[in-house]
Amino acid sequence: YLFKTTIMKISRFLSLIALGLLTLSLFSCNKEPQPIVLAGTWNSDTTQTMVLIKYDAVEAELNPVAYNFLRENIQKIRKNLIQPDQLVFDETNSVLFKMKSGQDFAGTYTKIDEVYFKITNLVFPDGILGGCDNTNLELYYPRDYILSVISGILTPQDPPIENFDRMITAESGGIMLFRR
Repeated sequence: YLFKTTIMKISRFLSLIALGLLTLSLFSCNKEPQPIVLAGTWNSDTTQTMVLIKYDAVEAELNPVAYNFLRENIQKIRKNLIQPDQLVFDETNSVLFKMKSGQDFAGTYTKIDEVYFKITNLVFPDGILGGCDNTNLELYYPRDYILSVISGILTPQDPPIENFDRMITAESGGIMLFRR
C-alpha cells in the first residue's frame, strides 16, 4: 500500500510539473512578432549611434595611411552621419527627418515585413533600411553612405577615396537608434 501511494504522489507531482511547463510554453516569448507600428514620433539616442568598418586585411596592409585614417577618425565619421533628432511617421506612409539645424527632410516609407521597412527621401534616394520592435527603431546606414561620409572629411593630404573603397568591405555600415 505504501509503495502504491508513493507512486501516485510522484505521478501527481510529475503531472503538475508537466502542466506547469505546458502553461509556460503557451505564454512564453515564442510568439510571432507583432506587426510594427511606426506612426508617431521617435527620438534619437545619439549615444547608441555606431559605425562598424570592416576592412580587407590585404588592402589595409597595402594602404597603411588609409587604415590609420579610419582608426583615428572613426568618431568623426560617426558624428558626420545624418542624425535626425526625430523621425515622425504617419499612417499614410510619410516620414519626416527632423534635424537639429531646423532643415527637415520629408520622405516615404514602405514596410518590408513585420520588423523591417525602407525609407526613401532626398538624402537617401535609393532608400535606407530600418528595423523596429515597437520600442526601439534602428536605421541601418549602408557601406556606400559611410564611404560618402569619409569622402566628405578627407583633405588633400589624405589618401584618395578609391583606397578606402577597395579596403572597406560590404559588411561595413552604421546604426542609429531611436526610441518612442
